[in-house]
Amino acid sequence: MLSSITSKLSAFSSGLTNKNDYKEANYYNYFRILEKKQAEETARKRCGLFYLQNNNNVFKLKEFSIETEITDCSSTSIWTQSYSNDSSTPVEAKYQLPLHPTSVVSNFQIEYQDKVIQGKIKEKEKALEKYNDAIASGGQAFMATKSDDGYFNLTLGNLPPKENVKVRVVISSELGTHTDGQLHYCLHRYMFPSYAFNFIFNVSLKFSIPIKSIDCDGLDINVAYKEDSNKKEAKITTKHGTTSGVKKNIILIIQPTELNEPKSMIEYIANDKSYATAINFYPSFKNVNADEVYQKSEFIFLIDCSGSMSGQSINKARRAMEIIIRSLNEQHKVNIYCFGSSFNKVFERSRVYDDETLEIAGSFVEKISANLGGTELLPPMMDILSAPYDPEYPRQVFILTDGEISERDRLIDYVAKEANTTRIFTYGIGNGVDQELVIGLSKACKGYYEMIKETTNMEKQVMKLLNVAFEPMLSNIKLDWSSSGLVDVIQAPSQIRPLFNQERMMIYSMIPSNESNQHVINASIESSKPLTITLTGDGPKGNVLSFPINLDFKNDVSTNSNQIHTLAAFKHIQDLEESERKEKKQHKDKIVELGKKYGLVSKHTSYIVTAESDNVTEETMKTVDIMNQPGPIRPSAPPILRRAGGFGGGRGGSQSTLMNRKCTPPRSSSMTKGFVQSSSSSLQKKKKEKRSIDDDDYDCDAAVNQVFEKKESCVINDNDDDDDENQSDGSDSSSEPSWGDEDDEELDVTPMDVSKDCEKECKKKDSKVDFKNKSSKAPLPSKSPSLSTTSPLPPSPKSNSAPPQQKSVKSTGDLLIDLLKIQKSNGSWTKSSIEQLKIPTDKAPAELSPAELNDVWVTIIVIAKIVKFFSSEKAQYELAIQKSTRWVKLQLSKLNLPDNTFDKYLSNAKSLV
Repeated sequence: MLSSITSKLSAFSSGLTNKNDYKEANYYNYFRILEKKQAEETARKRCGLFYLQNNNNVFKLKEFSIETEITDCSSTSIWTQSYSNDSSTPVEAKYQLPLHPTSVVSNFQIEYQDKVIQGKIKEKEKALEKYNDAIASGGQAFMATKSDDGYFNLTLGNLPPKENVKVRVVISSELGTHTDGQLHYCLHRYMFPSYAFNFIFNVSLKFSIPIKSIDCDGLDINVAYKEDSNKKEAKITTKHGTTSGVKKNIILIIQPTELNEPKSMIEYIANDKSYATAINFYPSFKNVNADEVYQKSEFIFLIDCSGSMSGQSINKARRAMEIIIRSLNEQHKVNIYCFGSSFNKVFERSRVYDDETLEIAGSFVEKISANLGGTELLPPMMDILSAPYDPEYPRQVFILTDGEISERDRLIDYVAKEANTTRIFTYGIGNGVDQELVIGLSKACKGYYEMIKETTNMEKQVMKLLNVAFEPMLSNIKLDWSSSGLVDVIQAPSQIRPLFNQERMMIYSMIPSNESNQHVINASIESSKPLTITLTGDGPKGNVLSFPINLDFKNDVSTNSNQIHTLAAFKHIQDLEESERKEKKQHKDKIVELGKKYGLVSKHTSYIVTAESDNVTEETMKTVDIMNQPGPIRPSAPPILRRAGGFGGGRGGSQSTLMNRKCTPPRSSSMTKGFVQSSSSSLQKKKKEKRSIDDDDYDCDAAVNQVFEKKESCVINDNDDDDDENQSDGSDSSSEPSWGDEDDEELDVTPMDVSKDCEKECKKKDSKVDFKNKSSKAPLPSKSPSLSTTSPLPPSPKSNSAPPQQKSVKSTGDLLIDLLKIQKSNGSWTKSSIEQLKIPTDKAPAELSPAELNDVWVTIIVIAKIVKFFSSEKAQYELAIQKSTRWVKLQLSKLNLPDNTFDKYLSNAKSLV
C-alpha cells in the first residue's frame, strides 16, 4: 500500500505487453480506426497517385524514396514517388495519403514533361477558382486540401497521357510516444500500394540527448552512430535493397535516455530573423509513494442505466460506485451521471469533495437503477464538455456501459476534440457491448479501457482504472516568459494537457522578430548568458513545482531547418480553428497568413499549382470516380440491437430525436428527488409526411431552432419518489436517431434552455411543470436526443457552516461497504459512527487517549479491521485506506511522534480486532 507507484499499464486488457506492442499506443489509434474503416485491398489501391480504369490504376509506382530527419520531438520527411502513366487520354487523377492528426504537409512539387512545378498556398476559395479556370482553359492544374477524415488529397487536372509523373511531398510530424519514454516513427502499410516497387528509406537522427537504443519493426535496418556525438546522432539505412515494396507497417522505435527536466530546442530562420522553440518534457514520478499523492482532479462518472443493465450488472455497478466515491479525497471535484434515453446528474456542475458532497452523492448512488430505457451517451457527454475547463482540476471521465449507441463515430470524433482538456476511461460490460465504442472513446482522449466479461470481479476491474487516474501527474502547466524579457510570444498549444504518468509533453513557441525581442536575444548572444523561462505545474503531492528552462541562443540554435517553425505554426492554426469551433470567433485572416508563410493546408487554405500547357488539351478529360470518397475515419456502427421486454429496448433500444418530436412536457425520472435531471420521456419517431402546426398538434421544430437564444428554463418539481428498479420509462424502442442536418460537420455545444414557444405549449400539456422557478439552469445540448431539464440544487456548503452530523447507516449486510459508507471525506472514522458495528475502540495508546484524539485511534482500528479481514479485496479498498492513512499520519505528525508510530499503532490495532 505504501510502496512506490509503478506503472499499471501492463495489467490492462488494453494492456501494453512489450515494448513493440505499438498498436496499443495512443498515437496508433488513427491507424487502428483506418484499418477498421477500410479494407486493406481498397485502401492500398487508392493510396498515392491513382486513376481507376476497369478497376485498375493507370498509374504504376516504380520507386518510393523517403528521406527523414528526426529530432527529440519531431520528424521531417521528404517523400519522392515516381509513377509511370498508362492512360491514353488526359485524366483528372487523385493523389491521396492518410495523414495522422499530428502531421502536416508543408510542401509539395509535381514533376512531369521535364518541368518541376512548385505548389503554393492560397485561400481555399481562391485556390478552387483558379483551379477551375486553368482546367477550363485546357491547362494543367493541381490542387491539394486536407479533408476532415484526415486524408491529404491532391487533385491533378488535365494530366497528359503517357507522361510519367513524379510527386514530391514534405511532411512534418510529431513523433508518436509509447511507454517508458519510447519515441515511434510510423509508416503505415496503407501509405503504400500492395504490389512490388523499389523502396528507399534513409533516416538521420539528431538528438540533444544520448540515445539508448534504436530498433525497427517491419524492416531490417543498419544503424551507424556518428563519431564523437555521444550517441546523439545516427544514420539509419535499410540492410538490403528493397524491391518488393512494403508489406507491413514500419515502426522505428527510438529509446532516448531519461530526462527528468524540460529540454529546449531553438530554431532560427534567417530570411525573417525569426526564432521558434520546442520544449520537450518526460518526467519520472518513480519516487512518489502512493499515500503521498494528493493532487487535484475532477472525476465525472457516467453509469449506463438502460434496461439491459438490470439485475447483476446494475447491482455491481452500484456497489462499485459506493467504493469509488469513498476513494476520492478533498483535493477532488466530483459529479455522477446516470444515462439512458435521458440522463440524471447529482450536481449541476462538479462540486468539491467534502462531507456534504459525499452525503448527497451517496444518497444518489443508493438509488441508481436500470430504469432509463435505451442508451444515449451523446447528451450527457455534451453536457459535461460544455462546462468551462478548469486546469487546476484535470478532468477525468469514467464511462460504464453494456450497450451500443447510435452515431457512435460522431460521438468519438466530438470527444476527441477535447483531448487536451479531458481524459476518458471506459468500461465495457458483457459480451454484447460495442467494443469499438469502449475502445474508441478511451483512445480518442488518451485514456484506458477495461472489458468486463463477467461481473463477478467487476469492482476490482473498475478500481484498476481508478488507480491509474490516481497516478502522479503534473497539472495546471504554464510557461512563463516574463523573466526572459521576450514579448508577444505565441505558445502552441495554448491549453497544455496535464502531463499524466507515462506521457510526454511538447510545447511550441514562435518568437516574433520585433525590435524588442531582437535586442534581448542579441544581448544574450553577446554576453553568452542564456535566457531563462519557467515551466510551472501542480505536482503530485499538491505542491507547485517549478522548472527553469535555459534558452541558449548562442550555442544551441539550429539554422538548417524550419521543422520547429512549421510545427509551431501548425499547432497554432489548430488552436485558432478550435477557437472558431467553440467560441465562434473568426481567425481566417491569421490562419491564411500562417498557411501561406509556412506552406500549410488548413480549414481555410489549399495548395494550388497551375501551368499553361504548350499544347492545350482539347480532348475530353476523364474524371476519376472516387467510389464514395472515405468519410470520417471511424468504423461503421454495428446494427443497433432492439430487445423486447419491459425496459424500452435496453441496449440501444430507445433512440430519440429532438428535432422531430411533438412538444410534450418532460416527465420526471424515477431517480431520487432533489437531483439534477433530464427528461425521461423518449422522443417520437420521425414521420415521413410533413406535419401541420395547430393548437392540438404543436410542432417544436421552429421553437427548438430558437433554443440558442432563449433563456427560460423548464424546472421539474418531482414529487414522485418511486425508485422501483424495474419501472419502464415508456420509451419508444422504434424511434430513429436524428441530429438534424446530416451535413453538419461539427457538434457544437451551446448552453441553452427551452424556448418560450415550447414553454407555452408545455404549460398547456402538463400543469406539473413549473416555468417560473429559475433557480437552476442546466445547459441543453444542441441536437440532443433528449430535452434536458433541471431541478433546484441543494445549496453549496459554506465555509463557515458546521459540519453535518454523522448519521447512522442501515446495514447492507456487506461489512466492507458498511464501513466505507460511514467514512468521512477526509478518510477518518468517528467513534459514534462505528458503535453500531460493535467494533471495540478501547485500549488506545496513551498518546491518543485524550478525547479530542479519539477519532485518530478509531480510524487506525477501522484500517486494521479492513486490512485484516478483507485482504482478498485489497484492490477495492486500497485508495480509501490510503486516504485514511494519510489523514492519520498528518494527525500523528502534529503530535511530533516518530515516523514509525503509525506502523506500530496499526500492528497493535490488528491484534485487537
